[in-house]
Amino acid sequence: MRQFLFILIPFFLAACASHEGVVSYCERDGYSMDGIQLRGAAYSTPIKTPDNTIVLGTHKKSIYFLTTNDTIQTEHRKNLPMHSKSTIVNSYRAKLWIHATPEIVFDSLVAIGSYDGNMYFFRFNGELYKKIKMGGRIYTNPVQLGDDCIAFGLGFKGLKLYNILNDSLLIVNLKRLTHGSPTVMNENLVCIGGNDKTMHFIDKQGNELSQFKAEGWIMHSKALLLSDSVVVFGSYDNNLYSVSSSGNLEWKYTTNGKIHASPQQFANGNIICGSFDKNIYVLSPQGNLISKIPTGKRVVSSAAIIGDYAIVGSYDKNLYVINSKGEVVKRMFVGGKIFSSPIILDDGTFFCATTKGKAFFVNYKIAE
Repeated sequence: MRQFLFILIPFFLAACASHEGVVSYCERDGYSMDGIQLRGAAYSTPIKTPDNTIVLGTHKKSIYFLTTNDTIQTEHRKNLPMHSKSTIVNSYRAKLWIHATPEIVFDSLVAIGSYDGNMYFFRFNGELYKKIKMGGRIYTNPVQLGDDCIAFGLGFKGLKLYNILNDSLLIVNLKRLTHGSPTVMNENLVCIGGNDKTMHFIDKQGNELSQFKAEGWIMHSKALLLSDSVVVFGSYDNNLYSVSSSGNLEWKYTTNGKIHASPQQFANGNIICGSFDKNIYVLSPQGNLISKIPTGKRVVSSAAIIGDYAIVGSYDKNLYVINSKGEVVKRMFVGGKIFSSPIILDDGTFFCATTKGKAFFVNYKIAE
C-alpha cells in the first residue's frame, strides 16, 4: 500500500501542475470574475507595473507576469468572452518558495526575494535582468532608499541594504527573525518590524536611530506612513500602534486578535486594518473606533484603497468593499482563502489571488 502511495502522489502532483494557466469565467450577483490557475498557493501580494502587467509569486517557487490585455485569445480561452483578461505572459521558477511581495525599483525593474536567498530583478516583460545571492531567506518586499539603494528584511540576519551601483551589501543585525516589511519614511530613513517585538528606525548608513518595543511579534505588518514622522502598524500582541520616528507612542488600539495585516488609509484619512479576531476595523487618524466589520474568518490580507473605498480579503473566501465610514458596500465570494492583498488596476478591476493558487480579475463598479 505504501509503495502504491509513493507512485500515486507524484502522479497526482504532476496532474495538478498541468492545470497551470487554465482560465475560467463566472458571473455572480452584480460582479463577474475571470480566473486563472497558478502553480502553488499565493501569499505574495501582487503589484502592477506601469503597463498594467501584474507580478506575484507563489509557494511553488513561481514568479508570474500576468497580462490585462483583453484582446489576447488563447487555446484555453477560445470559448470564453473576449473581455476575459487572464493570460500568463511570462513566468520564472526560483529554487524555493516565493513568499515576499515584489516591488518596482529604480524606475524600470521589478525586484522580488525568495526563500532560496536570492533577490531577483526582472524587466517589466518578465525577462530576468539579474539575481543576487543575499545570504538568507527573504520574507519581505524591498523598498528603495535614494537613487542607488534598496532595503529589505533578511531572515535571521536583520535588515539588508543593497547598493545596486557598486554591488555592495550592508547588514544591520537585529535580534530575531525579520518578517516585517520595511517602510521608507524619507530617502535616508526606513522602519521595519521583527520577531524581536520591535519597530526599528534605521538610516541608509545602517545606524539605528530609535526603536519602539511592542509586546508581541511585528510579524508581517508593514508600517503605514501617517505623516512625515509618524507610522501605524500592527502586532501579534493584538494592538495597532501609532509611533513617531523618535520611538514615542502616539496612540494604540486593541483588537481581540493578532494583527498580521498592514493598515491602510482612505482618502479622508481614516485607517482600515483586519485582525485574526475575524473583524475589519475602521479607525480615525487619532485611533478612535469608527466601525468594526465582522467576517467569517481571520483577516490577514491588507486593504487596497481607491479614494474613500477599500477592498479587503478574508479567510472566509470573500472580498469586501468597504467605504471610509466603515459600511460594507459589497461582499464577493472568490472560493479560496485570501492571504495576499488585492490590488486595483487602472480600469477599476480588482485583482486578487488565493491560497488555492487561483488568481481572479473581479469586475465590479464602485458607485461614486
